[in-house]
Amino acid sequence: MFTRVLRALLRFIVCGIVVCAFQARAQFATVTDNGLFLSPDPIPIVVGMGVFWVDDGTGPYTIFSDFGDPASFSATTGGNGVLFSIPGDYGYSDDAGNTGTVIVGTNTPPLVVITNPTNNATLAAPATFDFTANASDTDADGLMDVQFYVGTNEVDDIPDPGPFTTTVSNLPAGTYVLMAVATDNVGAMTTNTITIQVGTVAPILLSAPKIVAGKFQFDVAGLTIGKTNVVQSSTNLALTNWVSLATNVASTNTMSFTNASASGRNFYRVVQLP
Repeated sequence: MFTRVLRALLRFIVCGIVVCAFQARAQFATVTDNGLFLSPDPIPIVVGMGVFWVDDGTGPYTIFSDFGDPASFSATTGGNGVLFSIPGDYGYSDDAGNTGTVIVGTNTPPLVVITNPTNNATLAAPATFDFTANASDTDADGLMDVQFYVGTNEVDDIPDPGPFTTTVSNLPAGTYVLMAVATDNVGAMTTNTITIQVGTVAPILLSAPKIVAGKFQFDVAGLTIGKTNVVQSSTNLALTNWVSLATNVASTNTMSFTNASASGRNFYRVVQLP
């Protein structure tokens, strides 16, 4: 008798049109009841998500919960759904004889990593650059958005699925903390921060010449991220005798360049284009 009364208290009617009165932040999964089976079943969600039960037009059907302790979930009014707040497996059945399970797991926060610019990058003032991040969410609630900040100023808010990139323009000289904030659909947040310098860029320096696997290699420091650089060589330093060997866009402030070994004496330089 107690079980039947408890089920009666927790049951709700499945219908084709659902009116939702859940928290605006919550994410919902839907189970369809056609009288023959429940789909999907089992249905995996995470804490903070809800489940709606709807019919395919052949109902309505009555859903009876086997949840046990009423404190283990929160039901709303005005909608045929349940918002789950505690991990666990929750069984239920309908009046057509079908049974199902809601599997509620712990929410895993999203992932976010700033990919451009790089940490401790030095940019020429005024700086204009792409501010880019990779973000994802691995569980059932999914990623909602990524917010981009320069210091405490939000410069963009990009919804999933991205791409998560925005442009920062005319940043004056100074030291800045860049932050990307990823938020999932039940409100879990993850941040990633880097620091950049905007100001006078150090001169380009070539160093550490060596032969590696039969090829000539040297390191270059002082590059400006986002600028195009041209590697050139000359046999006599004459202004008209420089030959371009490679062109690239700097992704970091330091890079290594490898060139085929040449007989005789050769000079190398790196020219940064405006």
